[in-house]
Amino acid sequence: MGNIKEKAKGINMSIKAVLFDMDGLMVDTESLATEAFIHSAKKQGYEMTREETLLVLGFTTKSIYEFWENYFKDSNVSGKQLVDDHYKYIEDILFTTGPKKMPFIEELLIYLKDNNYKVAVASSSNMNHITNNMEKTGLVKYIDEFASGAEVKNGKPAPDVFLLAAERLGVKPEECLVLEDSKAGVIAGSAAGAKVIMVPDMFEPDEVCKEKAYKIVKNLGEVIKLLDVSNKIVDMI
Repeated sequence: MGNIKEKAKGINMSIKAVLFDMDGLMVDTESLATEAFIHSAKKQGYEMTREETLLVLGFTTKSIYEFWENYFKDSNVSGKQLVDDHYKYIEDILFTTGPKKMPFIEELLIYLKDNNYKVAVASSSNMNHITNNMEKTGLVKYIDEFASGAEVKNGKPAPDVFLLAAERLGVKPEECLVLEDSKAGVIAGSAAGAKVIMVPDMFEPDEVCKEKAYKIVKNLGEVIKLLDVSNKIVDMI
């Protein structure tokens, strides 16, 4: 029992902020991204698979362009046109109706605010997409700061966007809990020095994720339970 208490105390006494990835974690945009890639590839006569769309999961916009341009360099498919069409398809939906909220996201954000955690979104998406999605879903009122992959030199799996988010919140990276759904994001959060909880969406956790993540859970509701149990144990110490 003593070891459990010490572990719980170590987690909660050190965590002052929670850094959220956005796509596939806070809002259901990754299934839309898959749909958009398949649609855009078909316009050029290429039948893209779901597995291929996941190759750029968690990448910044710049990295997505670079990846597909290189991927299709010896074919008749234009990687640049593919990504242009992909973003237009997504924006036609996101900037009208907006994305759907992921299960338990609002409950988790309310819990964090009630328990005085600072909250930031640290996403590979550009700032326009981040603010649009947060405003359309009504989640913006729970967020203290935003950091975009477009603002940093290196995108995920580099830690830059998480380091920027921590800086804007005024906390140390090791005082942060990172919530991620992608392999690139888990690696980035770990490299930043934060504790990482993975909540898989489109990507099945591999050995790297299992090694780098502090916990892997099924949904954001389980994050509430983990924090709540740990906080109660700390209160008993």
